[in-house]
Amino acid sequence: MANERARYESGFTLLEMLVALSVISIAALTLVRLDAFAVRTAGDLDESTIAGIVAQNRAVELWTDPAPPTIGNSAIGVTNAGRNWRVEQRVARTADDSLLRIDLIVRPESGRGQAALTIIRPSR
Repeated sequence: MANERARYESGFTLLEMLVALSVISIAALTLVRLDAFAVRTAGDLDESTIAGIVAQNRAVELWTDPAPPTIGNSAIGVTNAGRNWRVEQRVARTADDSLLRIDLIVRPESGRGQAALTIIRPSR
């Protein structure tokens, strides 16, 4: 009887194995979801970084153009890094008549990243 009891107590039961596999499966699924989140976040960061570069490029164009931009809202499409971007700009007067405030928002035509930039330039 002692040998028979030792034989039954020496291993895992089927229920214990199922519980252990369930815990391992849940942990594995959590890691897979975390990995997918990290990949998506890295993609968004890439788009936001390039959108910032597009915004800076547009700001340099506006700053170096001898003619001041027209007051109001406008949007243009540009291509940079092999992607199409929508650049929205809002030009407004400031309290000082010799300065203009230009707000730029850059978004990809497809995707989630975006960048915003504000510059002040002479109105003449």
